[in-house]
Amino acid sequence: MDCDGGSVPNAETINPVVFQSGSTLLFTLGALVILSGLAAGLVLSSPHAVISTLAGANEMRAYYLALSGLNLWADGRTGTFAIGGGTITLSQSAQDAGGSVTITSIGTVGSGSTQETNVRVTARRQTAATITFANDIDAFKAPILGAATNVADAILVFGTDASKASNSLTYADWVSLWAQYASRYADGWVRLGGETHDSNAAAWYNGNKASCDAGKCALGNGLRAYFGFIFDDYDNSRDSKDKGDGFIFAVVTAENDPATAAGGMGEYLGYAGPGISGQGIKAPKIAVEVDTYPNRGGGNPASSNSRRDKSNANHVAVVYWGADETNADDNVHGAGAAPQNPANTSLGYRERAAPGDGANWLEDGEEHAMRVEIHRELQGGEGIYTVLAWVDPTGAGSDDVTADYTAESPLVSSAVRLDAADHARLDAVRFGWTESTGAETQTVAIHDFALAFRH
Repeated sequence: MDCDGGSVPNAETINPVVFQSGSTLLFTLGALVILSGLAAGLVLSSPHAVISTLAGANEMRAYYLALSGLNLWADGRTGTFAIGGGTITLSQSAQDAGGSVTITSIGTVGSGSTQETNVRVTARRQTAATITFANDIDAFKAPILGAATNVADAILVFGTDASKASNSLTYADWVSLWAQYASRYADGWVRLGGETHDSNAAAWYNGNKASCDAGKCALGNGLRAYFGFIFDDYDNSRDSKDKGDGFIFAVVTAENDPATAAGGMGEYLGYAGPGISGQGIKAPKIAVEVDTYPNRGGGNPASSNSRRDKSNANHVAVVYWGADETNADDNVHGAGAAPQNPANTSLGYRERAAPGDGANWLEDGEEHAMRVEIHRELQGGEGIYTVLAWVDPTGAGSDDVTADYTAESPLVSSAVRLDAADHARLDAVRFGWTESTGAETQTVAIHDFALAFRH
């Protein structure tokens, strides 16, 4: 008999089943005890199965074995495991675009006998290799703020629970602010800038998922990341100077950089410069900047207007770090040596001029998306790093961080060789966003984030 019991709530009990000799029962269901987040459907498959008011001992034993299998499962752990006189058989599907898999756990009692009983439990789980706002937004809730008096709002992390207040605001202020934005992005989001002047801040992942321990993550063969972003403010000025300044997605050495690292304000974009601690964000580090305020000068990098931007247009660029004697040039285009930041005429730098009658490229109040990949390998004792980034990719799989993206060419790309010492310092990294403003303000939303490490 086949029976579809539909959706089963987490704490509901089932109609037990009694078998005739030799029958096999196959349940496909979610958790019928308190197992948070498991969706379920009930299917009974046996020519002799009948609904009764009492479940047999074998059925219940097999059922609890199957539930135990869900607790036993870890990403990639499949096969048959003997336990308590029965067995658990685990399998999992391929990851979907969001990094989720379907786990199948079969509990078996009396294998090979006329009383063999099988209970199958299925559940969808996020793999350990994928970090998302949907599942991990709370692991970003320790933003690092500059010393200026008005930067409590410079970075805020909005989860799905108003009771988890920002550490920079009073509870009353937080709840009021959270309520204004509660429906904006269902899985949580990070707000950069918050219309503050002279701000510098950073938000780093501090969780324990995938290859990470308190935010220190094994970089391995590199990573893939995807997120949406929107500049709330519409800037249609011809010189792109009505709003500032942009943000950076950064992957930095965990050896040198504590979770409190951030760079300076203004054109430093929270990535270069001495920042809050006076130490800034130390090298080695790798980043992609979204720069919306032009700083075209090429003078002393510790002075203003010194980033060597190509024009007044919004641009996206790969940056590493600059000269050893200063961190003021870490996002100066063309600065440094081994590695050298890509020059403003290279493949690692792309700008787009504003249309004659519209907003600047990225400051248009519209949703945009960014994908970043870092490919890392060891060659001749040194590290080879290839950085790829796309803005508003449209090909199939553009948001799938479980596989490299090949549907279209990257907007920016850069490849560098790091010496053995710097390569080793990037064995463990932190990742997150930095932002800054100067005289002009900005508000940027980062949302729908996902990251997976390459294996």
